[in-house]
Amino acid sequence: MSKKVKLMIYVACTLWIAVFAQIIVTKVFVSQSDVTQAFARNQLVVTEGSASIPDICQEGGWVMGKFPGQLNTEQRRRIADNIFGYEGGTRLFEYTEGGYYVAYGFTSGIEKIKKVNGKTINMNIAITYDETEDKSLVYFGIPIFNRDF
Repeated sequence: MSKKVKLMIYVACTLWIAVFAQIIVTKVFVSQSDVTQAFARNQLVVTEGSASIPDICQEGGWVMGKFPGQLNTEQRRRIADNIFGYEGGTRLFEYTEGGYYVAYGFTSGIEKIKKVNGKTINMNIAITYDETEDKSLVYFGIPIFNRDF
């Protein structure tokens, strides 16, 4: 076997080991405090929810936070990416319409899943603006936020 073939096999095996290690680390080390940290780092004040924050990633549910002022589209995307990132996941797709922003994400660290538009998701963020309070409302749901906002 030539050196190039051996090198390619070695590189491929190393990459697969890294992928499996990342999956295992995500499943094992996604802590229940990640949602709290993600909200705090994005300066979101948690105001209500269907469950306590530590239970949301394990049992499902939703939490709402408030951010002072109105967020633009880029700020909304950044908040969604940050919160999804704290759970070891990523944003899969998003919708923006009439002042509403909805993003869907997935992580292997959360077992509850839903199928939306043919894609497997397990995290959902909805952001809207409350003119009377001059605050943006950020809803985070696992596997999906299914209430009016």
